[in-house]
Amino acid sequence: MHILLVNDDGIDSPALLVLCRAAAARGHRVTVCAPSAQQSAKGHSFTVFTPVTVHPRDMEGAATAWAVDGTPVDCTRLGLLSLCEETVDLVISGVNVGYNAGLAIYVSGTVGAAREASFMRKPAMAVSMQAGTPEETLRFFADWAVALGERLVDYPFPDQAVCNINVPAVPVYELQPPVMCPISREPWIDGYERRESPRGGTYFWLLPESFDAQHTPGSDMDYLCRRHITCTFLTPEGCDQEKYKDLLEF
Repeated sequence: MHILLVNDDGIDSPALLVLCRAAAARGHRVTVCAPSAQQSAKGHSFTVFTPVTVHPRDMEGAATAWAVDGTPVDCTRLGLLSLCEETVDLVISGVNVGYNAGLAIYVSGTVGAAREASFMRKPAMAVSMQAGTPEETLRFFADWAVALGERLVDYPFPDQAVCNINVPAVPVYELQPPVMCPISREPWIDGYERRESPRGGTYFWLLPESFDAQHTPGSDMDYLCRRHITCTFLTPEGCDQEKYKDLLEF
């Protein structure tokens, strides 16, 4: 199988390398197209009025790898339309450092890159981990995600869907079984710190976000707090997540 890997954390993300190694170890041909710099929270933006430069890179496990001076969606589009030498069977975006769960999916560059692949009728996954996830858990999760992707290619999932998965930052032996679930609807809480420049003028730093401790029972954030791997199909029209829980039975 030929897998295109993209992300929003950039070509030098250690978590991307772990995913690339996992896919190669399972016998797949891997092409990587990732931003040359951090591109988090870019959503579904892509470049229209300026050229996009790409640079070849070496990455362990990848047949070819490219650093793209653009957004995560640019990476998906260039990979599928121009850079991949063979037909792509599956697109995996990640592994992102930080959850892409709840309402965060609407601004996520990780999800945006996967969504673009789904619009182009490719099986697509967005793969994310909580910040601070142990290395052993990351390696387990990356291998598990590729195995899930192998099933996804032939699975009758909803049209133009993204399979969005997340893992909490706990040791492997504390992980609870994966669950299919809807997203949480609670908003995150953040703001801006105002500062005055010594050279004149006002500027603002975005503060770290936080979440309401009370999550909707049965939602992705609720299950993540209870140490489960979560899986949600993100579709243009929504769907009954319970209908697809057999995807996780392997």
